[in-house]
Amino acid sequence: MRKYSIWILLLCICIIIAGCGGGSSSTGGGNNHPTELPGSDDPSLFVLSNGEEAKLTSFGGKKIHTLIACIPMGEKPEANNIYGVSTYSYQLTTAASGNVGSSILRESRLASRTAVSSAQSEKDRLLRNQESEILSRGLKQLSKSESYQKSAPSGIKVGTEWNDVYVNDWKVNLICQHISKHAYFFVDQRDVAEMKRWMKEYGDAFDVIYNMIHSKFGTENDVDGNGKIIIVFSRELSRSRGLLGYFYAVDKFSKETFEKSNEGDIIYITTTSEYQGDLIKATMAHEFQHMVYFDEHYNRGTLSTYTWLNEALSQAAEYYSGYLNNHESWIRGFLSGDYSGLSLTHWTDWRDDNYGYGAIFMRYLIDCYGSNITKALCATNKVGIAAVEAATRENFNITFANFARALVMSGTGDSSKAKYQFKSLDLQDIQPKGRGGLISVDLDSGVTVKSWLYPPYGIYPYGIEFFSLKPNVETVKLSWDKWIHGVGFALKR
Repeated sequence: MRKYSIWILLLCICIIIAGCGGGSSSTGGGNNHPTELPGSDDPSLFVLSNGEEAKLTSFGGKKIHTLIACIPMGEKPEANNIYGVSTYSYQLTTAASGNVGSSILRESRLASRTAVSSAQSEKDRLLRNQESEILSRGLKQLSKSESYQKSAPSGIKVGTEWNDVYVNDWKVNLICQHISKHAYFFVDQRDVAEMKRWMKEYGDAFDVIYNMIHSKFGTENDVDGNGKIIIVFSRELSRSRGLLGYFYAVDKFSKETFEKSNEGDIIYITTTSEYQGDLIKATMAHEFQHMVYFDEHYNRGTLSTYTWLNEALSQAAEYYSGYLNNHESWIRGFLSGDYSGLSLTHWTDWRDDNYGYGAIFMRYLIDCYGSNITKALCATNKVGIAAVEAATRENFNITFANFARALVMSGTGDSSKAKYQFKSLDLQDIQPKGRGGLISVDLDSGVTVKSWLYPPYGIYPYGIEFFSLKPNVETVKLSWDKWIHGVGFALKR
């Protein structure tokens, strides 16, 4: 397990916002004084001194919210899983008239909403880790200039058969059912009748997706030399209930390197009837981005990649495809409380909610830095946080701090600054019950929230927690261990 040095300082941004009407921009009390915060140039910034009460009476009983964002200082941790990452503890206490209560908040977050099954999340985790491992080995891809006969057929026509193809680790027999400008559509011979009605519609959709991916992300390597993408539809994906599709990087290499390679530029899609339609079109965009991401980094000699950014970019591909139901469902779930206990930069293996975190973070980057940012993040030798910093030309901690603010300020009228807004996403429309869209846990007076109880095991790097304070709360106190630094700011409405 990776251990992070104890000198990493955690910056807990405690954002205290008056909910409506006028109000003072200071909280008074304690030894609060101005300080620097990544991404903050607001004059109302104030320090939450460790263990000292901040008085909220100057807000005249207006609605108060507290957002805690974990921003490591110094080293910027990220990994392809959550195992071994340090968590950081804090304690948030509320009181009325200086009378601190002793109750501990134990209520659960809102139930997580799952857009796909754990089978898809597990498949994605395994494949992204495999891609990183393949890159680290410096293996040579197939080349369209190589003369030997590849497994993927040549001279493909409607009716061309392709047998003994590995799909989800099972051998199947396929037949070409449709050819579009940019793709060959092969269908499991057992699924031909059910899928026939969809072929032209999917062909037309993918041709648009193909051009979009090239414009917004990059290009794939044509390792089989046929000038098109092969899209395989098979019931074998339904062996893992909820598996929509996948890209298998092994196919880019010879069978001599990987026995189960189908030696072509291929994405795999389920034939499960309930998923057909716009969800499959979004899935084609999602999986094609993974292919392009892998090839762009392979071409530049990149030795590893991070799951969190790759999956976030595939969420952006769904957004650009125009098939938004799944994409926005993930965002809605994130805003509804699925953000709790997550890290943006570590893929959480036992939960699916990282899809929503990546989706809304990528929407923020697109809105604030322009639509060209996705190509800058994909067609590069840089990965993860380093790729974001190169694309934004900004310290990642500043970007994340501004993003955290935008989650509660966008569309509320608290600020007109572009860096605190989502231009393409109305948070209050997609999640009307939240502040800015982000739903909080209500805290009464006399409540103590301990991070080792809630959320479990502390707060992860680049994670957030969000609380609303009831009107009877007059003071709030944030405490942390000696390796944590806390600051806050207040805003007028």
